[in-house]
Amino acid sequence: MVRKGLTLLLATWLFTAPGIAAGSNEWLAEFNESCAKTSEAMDLSREELLALIAKCERVKKAIETQDEAVRKVYLKRVQMCLDLFRYVIDTRAPDVKEPPSAK
Repeated sequence: MVRKGLTLLLATWLFTAPGIAAGSNEWLAEFNESCAKTSEAMDLSREELLALIAKCERVKKAIETQDEAVRKVYLKRVQMCLDLFRYVIDTRAPDVKEPPSAK
């Protein structure tokens, strides 16, 4: 119960922190847009997944410039999104079969 309250308090603080509230949160919209697609990752095309990976990489760079509390939370979350998108691409890669050797 205490942990839930602390989580809610931290989330409230993050969204009302001066750096976020002051309009420097252009990355946040892009973060929300790209990480919202994790639930449908298996249905996305390879090109869509690559575009999301590129977007997450840009967001990751923007998050690295934020204050420590924001970095701790959002870097972990964006990394999880990146890992999922990369995993989906890797699991879809066709098996490379060696051609039969000509004897």
